Amino acid sequence: MTNEAGGDIYTRLLSNIKAVTEDPTTPLDTRTFEEAELVLANQLSEDKQTTLLLALVGLLPTLQQDPTPAANLLIRLLDGANYSDVLSLGEDSDGSIPWTDGLGVGEHMISYNRLMLNLLGKATSNPTDAAHVASIASQASKLLLDLLKVDREVQTHPDARVPAGGRGLVWKRIFGDKNVYGTIFEAASLSGPSSIKLSKNQRTLAQARLMEWLPVVGAMDWNTITRSHHEEIEAAYGVKEGLLEFAALRMVDHKDDVLMHRCLLDFYSELLRSTKTSATGLAAPAESQALRYMITQGLQARSAVIYLQPPGTAADPLEAMFLYGPAANYIGTYASAYPEHFLASQMPKQVNDQLRRALDMLSARWAHADSPKHDLHLMASLPRKALLPAGETTVQWEGSPLAWLPSRQTHPDVLNTLATIFHGPSKEIRISAPSSLEADNNDIARQTEAAAARSLYFNYLAHNKRFWKDIATHADTVALKDLALAAIDCLLAVITANWSTKPDMLLPTTIATPEHGHLAILSPPALEYALPYLLKPPQTFSNLVGGRGDTESAAYKIAAAKFDAVRALHGRISAQAEREPGEGYEEILRTLNKRIAEGPLSREGEVGGRIATMDL
Repeated sequence: MTNEAGGDIYTRLLSNIKAVTEDPTTPLDTRTFEEAELVLANQLSEDKQTTLLLALVGLLPTLQQDPTPAANLLIRLLDGANYSDVLSLGEDSDGSIPWTDGLGVGEHMISYNRLMLNLLGKATSNPTDAAHVASIASQASKLLLDLLKVDREVQTHPDARVPAGGRGLVWKRIFGDKNVYGTIFEAASLSGPSSIKLSKNQRTLAQARLMEWLPVVGAMDWNTITRSHHEEIEAAYGVKEGLLEFAALRMVDHKDDVLMHRCLLDFYSELLRSTKTSATGLAAPAESQALRYMITQGLQARSAVIYLQPPGTAADPLEAMFLYGPAANYIGTYASAYPEHFLASQMPKQVNDQLRRALDMLSARWAHADSPKHDLHLMASLPRKALLPAGETTVQWEGSPLAWLPSRQTHPDVLNTLATIFHGPSKEIRISAPSSLEADNNDIARQTEAAAARSLYFNYLAHNKRFWKDIATHADTVALKDLALAAIDCLLAVITANWSTKPDMLLPTTIATPEHGHLAILSPPALEYALPYLLKPPQTFSNLVGGRGDTESAAYKIAAAKFDAVRALHGRISAQAEREPGEGYEEILRTLNKRIAEGPLSREGEVGGRIATMDL
């Protein structure tokens, strides 16, 4: 756009702002504001931009119509400004910025709220600005978290951009100011005293925001959310020990509001996850303050029983439908974040019993009905050792819920779960060097998980010898894309498995049990099905919808996933051949090299692939 056209927009814009300021009934010229937002902000001189900013700041407090066009333009003009620039803008307009008024509640305030949050967000870059914002009674969750975080920052090295740590003024404002602290209770309580006029729906939204906010604050400072700050305020809501007690025990009527009970279970899960003591590996702490709180307050038992469904408990069908998944997720979070604590409790047997009940399905239902996804997710979250109940000399395989997962008439979720379990723990990524004790604990925990993954794979295979035949069949069934991709994922998980031979775990004696996943692919029964499937000439699929090489087609995605598995096997066999030359791996490598040279697709091989569905 030319400068002349930009000047025309600028003139029309100022004229409209002046007219609306003088006569509030004059409508905003929405089109001119939109044009200015798109092109004018980058063309204005500093003087013209200042003039326009002051005109907009003067317009907004008196505006009696939808402020969205003016607010959007102001946000655009201030895009590169810092917090000091925003403050000086208020001074230049002969007044202070109406922070509190701009953060009022109501649909008509949405544009003002967005503008205020955008401006306040500029204060999160350093503690000095954050301390200034502490004088504002803000209720914006994400912004408050950003301000709390920066207000606690400390200098980590001489070249740090922020020269000093926070002064804690934001924390004092939120938790030390009675008005601000009391507002949290008033907005989120359904039964306590409140001067804030909100509907029940608005209060449940406030409750949900508080439950999203508290775990993050608790991770920064657990004591702040668990101790009393103003006894007289807390007592009015039946609280003695701060915001966490209010949110976890008093705020939600979990017996009569099933939807908020669901939110409450998610809150408990996030509380465990976010406040877990940081560790560089699998050696998670035995417990944390959050876990201790959940147990001592009876919240863990109350949450777990929804999923475990022990004899003698009668669950309401509606509640079970809404709460079963979040309860399973809570147990999964607990088991994965605190595996040692979980294994030392009575819960592993209870969870396995419920998993077996949930997975005891007719074979046809696995292929045609919805999968028990919550149970499968929980199974994949458990310490692998918990899935391997063993006797003194033999594995009691029927006691493992893994025994109930079918490979023939199955579901993609089942194969993805098997892939996760068989692969073993993820490779460790360390940001900083751990202490020697922590490193030892990490290594022991990781080795235990890796050894359990190996044991689970071979025991599952020993009791389901058609597993690899089924995997090869599913992987070659293009008509069932999700199932085919899940089967290939299972194959890739074993090829790249992170296994260990220590500590010793019981293994079957009826099949070979190599130390590594890629060697397991070269051993019966995988050798008979998995390797031939990988080495087959790539298929063209040119007669399918999408055509050859169409990256959106199911055929291409399956071919690409298969090719990734071939390359993964090639990489591991290459390393094996270097370690053990002359053991016959070179011949396999030559075959794999030829297969890789053909690429994911070629003009050779069977056209169309296996289009027919499985024998269901």
